[in-house]
Amino acid sequence: MKKKLFATILIFVMILTCFAGCSSNGNDNNPGGGSAVNYDDGFGENVLRITYDHECETGDPRQTTADYIIPMNIFDTLVMTVSTEDGGSELQPGAAETWEISEDGKTYSMHLRQGIKFTNGEELTADDVLYTVDSMLDPERSTLNSPWMDMLVGAQDVLDGKATTVEGKGVIIHDDYNFDLVLNESYAPFLATLSVPGWSILNREACDAADEAGGGKTGSFFGSEPEYTIGSGPFILKEWVLNDHIYLEANPDYWQGAPKIDGVLIKVVSDSDTEKMMFDQGQTDIFDLDNARHLISEYTASDQWKDCIVPKVTFGTTYLAINENIEPFEDVRVRKALQMSLDKQIILDTLYEGTGVIAHGIFPESMVGYNENLPEIPYDVEAAKKLMDEAGYADGFEMTIAMSSSDGNSTLELLQIIQEQWKAINVTVNIDQMDEASWYDVRATGELPMYTATWWGDFNDPDNFIYTFFSSASTKTRSFNYYNKDAIARIEAARHIIDEDVRMEEYRELEQLVIQEDAAWIPLFHLQKIRVVQPRVKGFVPHWAGWGDCSYYSVELTPAA
Repeated sequence: MKKKLFATILIFVMILTCFAGCSSNGNDNNPGGGSAVNYDDGFGENVLRITYDHECETGDPRQTTADYIIPMNIFDTLVMTVSTEDGGSELQPGAAETWEISEDGKTYSMHLRQGIKFTNGEELTADDVLYTVDSMLDPERSTLNSPWMDMLVGAQDVLDGKATTVEGKGVIIHDDYNFDLVLNESYAPFLATLSVPGWSILNREACDAADEAGGGKTGSFFGSEPEYTIGSGPFILKEWVLNDHIYLEANPDYWQGAPKIDGVLIKVVSDSDTEKMMFDQGQTDIFDLDNARHLISEYTASDQWKDCIVPKVTFGTTYLAINENIEPFEDVRVRKALQMSLDKQIILDTLYEGTGVIAHGIFPESMVGYNENLPEIPYDVEAAKKLMDEAGYADGFEMTIAMSSSDGNSTLELLQIIQEQWKAINVTVNIDQMDEASWYDVRATGELPMYTATWWGDFNDPDNFIYTFFSSASTKTRSFNYYNKDAIARIEAARHIIDEDVRMEEYRELEQLVIQEDAAWIPLFHLQKIRVVQPRVKGFVPHWAGWGDCSYYSVELTPAA
């Protein structure tokens, strides 16, 4: 069916709500009790109803790095990262049932489950894995997720148009169910990366048919037209009405068993007030409060909703970047003074309803290898003043924080609080609002002044954070200009350490060195995502990293009384 035009203080409290539903004193299909909800969308009662605040880009994992709600529900990955009850995560087998890693860390021998079927009837085999890699690297497609695969032997030749496949090099097929993934050099986090949506396994036959129907690779119907978007996951892309809704239907033949719900209805609703109205009326089942944080206390304090809150500390860090090429930020005493003179709890309480965890390093608490003994960065204005005096800036200085105009009021409000707090150490902050294109262009040159951002992890490994920011390739393009070359060399070497215990200890030492001793950036907090769910929703598990997009395979819906 083709698309038809039509016109987002709980820290660790109630975490078990993530794995259960919430209590209800009335009808399970109506939080207020009384008669069952009469849904106005034409779909059945056993359908989970959620909202999306914009039109989804695509269902093709090759062509998006933002909207993963379709890929995460209709495709399989070789490995899965799943949430654990303690708030962390762990790797589990996915389409690959088992694997072995060579002693040199370069070869991953993968063994597929037998009998996994795509919804066109094709069995998932090693050839589909090869197709997935080749198509992701294909320069004609201009894909966005090729970096997940460019470390495979032969990948660069495909990217450069010198070859059309990595077969026999980066992917060595032994038979339908057994193959090797071979890396140019060891990369310890590789197994974790196999769980990202960019590694969704695609079916060669289905994608070829979608390409042909769309007139070629660049016009392929894959990811846009439901009948051509074929996966092997728990749901099937069944219907897509532009600017109105997407419907994912349960896959009765899913290899882990059919979902307990009939489907997921994704309604496009761009306005948070409308989202609230629909949720309060029972027309939707999950309300993500990211874009309506002012409503958090309304729901958490409500007798009706307080047991229906699903909190999740995100696998991300909000921070202030420091450009060490700009005077006086080359002086570590100044950088430390800035770190110590921010009251982060006030910021959390003022802007985020207290829903977050103060950060003292770069790694979030659910990170594998997280250092629970990392010292705190104290809030100490007097100590900060002393450091400023020692650095020769007792009278302070004037500085600029740059922000993209596309970041909106929330970022501006954050910077205004920081602006006010740094007056205590005689620092005058000017906020420069730049257009988005200029902001990115200047940052890439290494000349952007201080700025704030949030980094959300893609896979659970320290490399995804510290290498992303402080490798030699990144420290300039992100306008950090971190000076410690020895630390950078250690960061780049750590990803190749095969002994996991040794590698994690190295990351703990590097975090303390880079963030605290060198004060190379200013950690602020790890925000908490808050959702409220209808009482009928049971078994909803947020994405392990706290993303807005997640799988809904575990959800059950209690029928109306």
